[in-house]
Amino acid sequence: MNQICQKQISLNKSLRMKTGIFLIIIIFSCLSGFHFSQAEKNKTLAIVGNHTVTLTHFENRYYNYLISTGISDNIVVRRSILNNMINEILLYNYDSNEEVFSSREYLKELEEARKRTILAYLKDQEIFAKITVTEKEIREAFTKVNEKISARHLYAATEEEANKLYELLRIGVSFESLASQVFTDSVLKNNGGYLGYFTWGDMDPAFEEVAYSLKVGEISPPVKTAYGYSIIKLEGKVSHPLLTEYEFQKKKSHLERVLKIRKKTPSEKDYINSVFDRSKLSFDEQSLKNILVNLYKSNEIESGNIKNHTLQCVTYKERIYSQSDIEKKLYELPSYHKGRINSIETLRAAVEGILINEILYNIALSKGYDKAEPVLSMYDKYKKNIFSKFKIDAITKTANLPDSTVFNYYKNNISIFSTENELNLQEILVSDESLADSLLNLINNGNDFGELAKRYSLRQWSAENNGIMGFAPVSKFGSYGNTFWDSKVGEIIGPIKIENFCGIFRVLGKTESQPIDFDLIKEEVTKAAQFEMQTGIIKDYIELLHNKVNIKIDENLLGSYDIAG
Repeated sequence: MNQICQKQISLNKSLRMKTGIFLIIIIFSCLSGFHFSQAEKNKTLAIVGNHTVTLTHFENRYYNYLISTGISDNIVVRRSILNNMINEILLYNYDSNEEVFSSREYLKELEEARKRTILAYLKDQEIFAKITVTEKEIREAFTKVNEKISARHLYAATEEEANKLYELLRIGVSFESLASQVFTDSVLKNNGGYLGYFTWGDMDPAFEEVAYSLKVGEISPPVKTAYGYSIIKLEGKVSHPLLTEYEFQKKKSHLERVLKIRKKTPSEKDYINSVFDRSKLSFDEQSLKNILVNLYKSNEIESGNIKNHTLQCVTYKERIYSQSDIEKKLYELPSYHKGRINSIETLRAAVEGILINEILYNIALSKGYDKAEPVLSMYDKYKKNIFSKFKIDAITKTANLPDSTVFNYYKNNISIFSTENELNLQEILVSDESLADSLLNLINNGNDFGELAKRYSLRQWSAENNGIMGFAPVSKFGSYGNTFWDSKVGEIIGPIKIENFCGIFRVLGKTESQPIDFDLIKEEVTKAAQFEMQTGIIKDYIELLHNKVNIKIDENLLGSYDIAG
């Protein structure tokens, strides 16, 4: 039941985002506005209680909205944007917001946004503003832009796998043979990893840098890219027959911008490496395991009831952090960050990120970046956005829907409020494809599936049960779920390549989806219905505020001012 409820909540959050039902529009663009005289800019467009909306306030919002959406100016859109601005004022200044302002999650997100804004400004000033591009680099880029190359590659997830592939190539194994083994994509699997022709800017920068440096027919050692490792073989090169200085000068500024953008990530890494020495960072694995277990006991951390762990958990240079030190730092993260920590690896990365950000934050404070006008302005926009999100959630959650409405929503969406189709499979999982083929032959010749699973299968817990996995939702079987579900009971499927393993499966049983009793999940159905009906709920709520507050709009000014300036 919990699985279905979670599925429902996730689905409705997704629908909520896709349908764009937020009535409050906040644009974070930093573009300039229209051009008016100072007298015009100070004109009052609307009065909301004791608050005013000047033409300046409106024009900046409206201009950014038109630019970001591509919508043409018209009176309907003008009214819509002004109404959104009025709604923001009403919700923030003329309603009780104690629930939002006292929310720990709200305060966490505000603080996270404040620090993120300061760190972004630090990176702009200390990293990105100092990136330089030489004339030589621009001319090389110009040549590459006008040069097409074709290549084939072999992909590996790890450096170790890539080195093994490279050694096989060196002893004479063909690209085509290896490609058929490493790729699951049918095209690359069957064409020897051939990528066709591409030009500068089409591929991963690290991939391109090596590819363009090769001679036709030359094979590179493993190359680290954003996606893993590639071994590249250059197949062809076609250059533009005539490149003129005039063409270069026309494209020079654009190429310079592109090169600076491409240097951003490596420049940021270099800067972080200059202030944070990863070789001086160490973890206690047992403490990390303890933290992973305690991670969602936020009520204990919040109340101070969590044990005062003195166990050394993390050491960086001379600084020692106990387990409780790290748990408190993790608790300070907004839930959407904390939710991504689901393994020792992601926990280790999160802790490292926290320590790096603390160092960068202190550098930013020492330079006074927290008081810089761009930081204060951008943070103000983030605050409005965060408030809007929490306010709308609060309004939606407190909406009282009649039981009949909730039940009708349940009936109309019964497939969502039902258990998943479930499968019971028997498996044999091995690392060698030839062994999988041999086992399949043995099964087809009458050998007992369970005995073979017990003897050869690598997944210990299922092997001990003769390979029987027990009933589980179809979604747990990933992309093969539908294949298994569409197979007959007793049917053998495989061998199937699953990452670095080969699997043979037998379908033992199926259980079809069944509706969950309404009374058991009424609370979850109510939440889902509230999200689904959010547009109407927010509209009705704001309408009540409109009736309580005196609002005046200068319709003549709204419709007549000259957008062209």
